[in-house]
Amino acid sequence: MTSTIRRSAGTRTLSDTLLSLFGIRRLSTEKDLADLRAGTTLQVFCSSPTLGTVRMLSVGKGRTVPHTASGHLYLAADRVTWRNRRTGEDVALTGPFRLSPSEQKSPLPKMARLDLAAGDAQHVIVIPKADTALVTQVLEAAGR
Repeated sequence: MTSTIRRSAGTRTLSDTLLSLFGIRRLSTEKDLADLRAGTTLQVFCSSPTLGTVRMLSVGKGRTVPHTASGHLYLAADRVTWRNRRTGEDVALTGPFRLSPSEQKSPLPKMARLDLAAGDAQHVIVIPKADTALVTQVLEAAGR
């Protein structure tokens, strides 16, 4: 990853939200794409139950479900990487990429649950709805 990393328009902290309310910091997908072309790596919040080392959680009566790990998707001009926020594990994603809406809906209203085909692997990712267009465009460009 390059040394210049910034959060995308849809990946916001509390201070980003407050600055935006006062009109101090207004980011957009267009600015994200321009910065990406200029060499900036964009950081997009991305949780996934299938990326990285999959941990199974017990839900009782002998049943288990995959733990949804939170992390960030790092979008650079030459590569796409997912990093687990808790463990620091990096997963390099290789194309061709195909992104489609998941059959299951996200439980959070401002998040989108998507199915990601990266090479031969199938993954489920949850990203901010505001970043869906950005991630789609970057993955389409990287898959060529």
